[in-house]
Amino acid sequence: MRLTFRTKLLASHVALVLAVVLIVILELNRSLGADLARQLDQRLEQQAQGAAQWVGEGRRHPERLAGRLAQVVNADVTIFARDGNVLGDSAHGYATTEPPAASSAPTPSGSPTPTPTTVSVEVEVEVAAAQHGAIGHATRTTPGTRDEIHYVAVPAADGIVVRLSAPLSDINATLSAMRSRLLFASAVAIAAAIALGFLASRIASRPLRDMTASATRIAKGDYDIAVSSTSPDEFGVLAEALSSLAAQLKARIGDLTAERDRLSAILAGMVEGVLVHDADGRVVVANPAAAEIVGGAAPLVGKRLEEAVTRADLRAFVEGAAKSAEVREAELEADGRSIALYVRPLAASAGGAVTVLRDMTAMRKLMTMRRDFVANVSHELRTPVAAIQGYAETLLGGAADDATRKEFMEIIFRQAQRIGALVEDLLRLSELEARAPEQAVRESVDVGAIAGHVVQTVRARAAKRGAVLALDVPDGVVVAGDPAGIEQVLLNLVDNAVKYGKDAGRVTVEARRAAGRIVLTIADDGPGIDARHLPRLFERFYRVDDGRARERGGTGLGLAIVKHIVESMGGTVHVESEVGKGTRFVVELPGH
Repeated sequence: MRLTFRTKLLASHVALVLAVVLIVILELNRSLGADLARQLDQRLEQQAQGAAQWVGEGRRHPERLAGRLAQVVNADVTIFARDGNVLGDSAHGYATTEPPAASSAPTPSGSPTPTPTTVSVEVEVEVAAAQHGAIGHATRTTPGTRDEIHYVAVPAADGIVVRLSAPLSDINATLSAMRSRLLFASAVAIAAAIALGFLASRIASRPLRDMTASATRIAKGDYDIAVSSTSPDEFGVLAEALSSLAAQLKARIGDLTAERDRLSAILAGMVEGVLVHDADGRVVVANPAAAEIVGGAAPLVGKRLEEAVTRADLRAFVEGAAKSAEVREAELEADGRSIALYVRPLAASAGGAVTVLRDMTAMRKLMTMRRDFVANVSHELRTPVAAIQGYAETLLGGAADDATRKEFMEIIFRQAQRIGALVEDLLRLSELEARAPEQAVRESVDVGAIAGHVVQTVRARAAKRGAVLALDVPDGVVVAGDPAGIEQVLLNLVDNAVKYGKDAGRVTVEARRAAGRIVLTIADDGPGIDARHLPRLFERFYRVDDGRARERGGTGLGLAIVKHIVESMGGTVHVESEVGKGTRFVVELPGH
């Protein structure tokens, strides 16, 4: 069981009191017993010396004298002759001229019992000391009763020895009473110590309990604490330190949290993928872009490198760069994707590496489109420029007659028109790409009126090919968009249908409402388009039949312009076609 500080403090108070009481009892018992025994010994010695003077003054009848002396000194008195015989004993009231029994045993009162018919072969030590002129002292236990008797023997005149004896029972009784009183006082002291210790431990542990609760809150992440203490002792200092620590931790952790959130936001918003793995090959940092680029299932953090990076070539490059401890860069291509990698190993003590990945697929595609665009523009301009240059050179030479010059001038004019149309379409496409979505015009447009105007514009060209234009647009069909943009979309699509449809064919322009949107359909019954061309039909300069398109005056930018205009108005456009069954362009625009 875990002991609390309060319990330990109370136990220490009680243990301290018990130790003090025990030491006091033992010391008092020892010192008081020694003092009483010394006082008894001194009293008996003084009284024995006085009795020896009486005996030495020639007083007769020692057996009577021993009794009278015992009454005076309040102790047992025994008088021994020079030869060790007992001349008088106050305890038994007799005298003998014959030696006592060998080593007379003490009586219950402490005096030896004489046996007149036995010769003494040994005397007590205190008597022997007195016979040699010294004062004898001895303490013995009486056989049978186990009572302790203290003896003091002094020499008198003519070799007589006077011995006084007194039991130690009075001293033992005094010590026993003293111990009883001390034990009672100790019990009272212990009870008082428990009560005072309980109160002191409660008072002392209260601030500690408060600080413990505050420390527990800090450990759980709650730093809004206020440990107030007016005590000037160590607890007060500790409380102030704890409050200061909580405030500093809150500030530091707030800074770390803000820094972490800032770093997380930066990593999450990066196009580049950032992947950090440790020395054990386990991912410790990864942003969403990294999971998308390497093809692993998010989240990547906590996974091993072989689980996070599914592409073997990427993983092999990253692992090799981390082991080499050198910065490496590369661009790897696989499955139609191009990935650029930059790997910087971490410090040698930490291990692992930081890998920055960038999906270059879109950029490579844009670069390819740019290259193709330049090539296509150059190709489109080369033919009319060459024609203009050649015919102009011939005219400058003056070799042609008037009819030929007129023909050449018409050819130059047509090629100039072709260049002008190409430049105009390029500028129009560039304008559409540069225009922000919020800059697009949004107003109500009557589709029927716009479609009728387009049909009238194209009717003359359709008549040359014998094509029939059919218009099916109900009244009240209104879209939210740019009138000029819608007119250009319809004009391009209808003009393409007339150009690439069959001779004497039919071109239909229809409009209908569908789920709040307006669906425009421009269909022809021409030869149709092969399915492999459909995904690229809206790319710049892409032509299904390059020779036929140039023959009919197309720039290759019309459908790209259509797509940009429709998408700028929040719409979509797609194509449906089947070889031999015609082509349908479907435009969806938001209704108004």
